[in-house]
Amino acid sequence: MNRDDLEKLTTTFYVAAPEGQPWGLDAERFEVGLRRLSKQAMTAPLTAPQEMTDQLAFNGHSLVFAVHVGETPIEGQFMDAAQSFNIGPCTAAEAAVFIEWLQGLLPEGARMRFNSEEGVESGDMSDYWIPAGTQRAAISEELLDHLDEVVDE
Repeated sequence: MNRDDLEKLTTTFYVAAPEGQPWGLDAERFEVGLRRLSKQAMTAPLTAPQEMTDQLAFNGHSLVFAVHVGETPIEGQFMDAAQSFNIGPCTAAEAAVFIEWLQGLLPEGARMRFNSEEGVESGDMSDYWIPAGTQRAAISEELLDHLDEVVDE
């Protein structure tokens, strides 16, 4: 796939705190942040059958959400216990808008690891990294570089 095609590709991005280094972000604080971002933000508890709860790290408070970051609509899930998000399907540029905003809720210097649906489906379970404090354009480039690596022609 060429870069133009990757820029148009929609996928789910998985974003998480580094192993053993939680952000300390809980569902309540996340929800408050969403409401400050947009009064129209929608959230609901994320529920799963008991047999899936442990497997998917849904123990603790988890939310599904929908919000506009500026003009960009974002839908996703926040898993409190796992300190992680799923966002999408969206483009890398749309995900970058949300990730840039999210940094404001995290402790200064907090790192983010990520992967995508394409990465997981291709068998690439590596952690990719977004450096702390990265701006939207650079975040988008990180996401696109990742997609360039994992998406088959």
